[in-house]
Amino acid sequence: MSRTRPSPFRRPFRAAVLALAVGLLAACGEEPPVVIGAILPLSGPGVSVGADIRDGLALGVEEVNERGGINGRRLVLAVEDGAGDEEASRAAWEAIVSGASGGDDPLVVLAGTSALSLSLKPLAEEQNRLLVGLVAAAPALTEDARSVYRYWPTAEQELPVLTSVLPRDAQTLVVYYLDDPYGNAVFDRTKARLAETDMRIAGVAFPLAVTDFTTLVSAASQGDAVLVVGFAPHIRGVLGALEAQGYDGPIAATTTATLPEVVGDPAADGVHVVAPAIFNRNFVFADEVRVRYEARHGKSFNHYVANGYDIIVMLAGLLDGRVADEPTLRAQLENGFRYSGLFGNVSLASGARDMDFPLFPARIRKGELVYR
Repeated sequence: MSRTRPSPFRRPFRAAVLALAVGLLAACGEEPPVVIGAILPLSGPGVSVGADIRDGLALGVEEVNERGGINGRRLVLAVEDGAGDEEASRAAWEAIVSGASGGDDPLVVLAGTSALSLSLKPLAEEQNRLLVGLVAAAPALTEDARSVYRYWPTAEQELPVLTSVLPRDAQTLVVYYLDDPYGNAVFDRTKARLAETDMRIAGVAFPLAVTDFTTLVSAASQGDAVLVVGFAPHIRGVLGALEAQGYDGPIAATTTATLPEVVGDPAADGVHVVAPAIFNRNFVFADEVRVRYEARHGKSFNHYVANGYDIIVMLAGLLDGRVADEPTLRAQLENGFRYSGLFGNVSLASGARDMDFPLFPARIRKGELVYR
């Protein structure tokens, strides 16, 4: 017998399939579904991130619908691939908001990664549509925003934990970072945060499409500590190249390094990381969702999946007992809330745009993530 999970709030597919579903509901006289738009990188270098977010969103939608939807109205996802240039992201946006992806006008549009979310920000602000960035840490996303929110820690929020795992006696820190909004933000803020210390910061940027890090890591010989920032393939590439070079100094990495494919890589052994709570097996609710996800997809649960799942359950909770429309959701977000989800205690202050959750220092040890 299934158990209905109590509300975690402490206060107040494609086009043809979606169109068919909406039509059938209308024919039966039922209320139309609540449409959630999602624009994700489903091709190119970020495809694994986009696919994980999409699968998490789908799992969240399924769970909400199993509990009766939002006040009796079912949820449906309208998903578009926004990877590529600005033209591709704009086309995806137009498909979602025009209803070409299927379904009615979306309640909210969710976007994955910093680069993609930032490309959509001007459209959301101009059209006064709610946009929520997922796996999007670039601080600029919510700066001076009216209609844009974020559910993911910013580069600034990672820094206190990140700097706490760096060796205090290091003289020179070499930062290998992806040359994109997130990587640049981490490098710039790390440099600013450590400006008053005696530690020298040397930055080595790399492009999104790079696959060979052999030459790049030669800079490690100039420092006695390393920080790596990028997608999972980048982090694994840098770590593997450092190991091949014989580098044996301390290494730190951002939350991306807590992905199972990085943690399980022998080259990652000993790396210090910034970790969310979901990988702690003592966190029972997250573990229940993990089991359900892995049984269905046959692959490891991660914080990208959790980000997609959690935002759906969170939105449903915000609208429980209320009209499921954009003005109501906007008012709920503007008022702020506290929520207990997969990442622990999540909070959005009244008038703020960033939904915060706790991060913890951890270390990769023999294929496991050990929290400090």
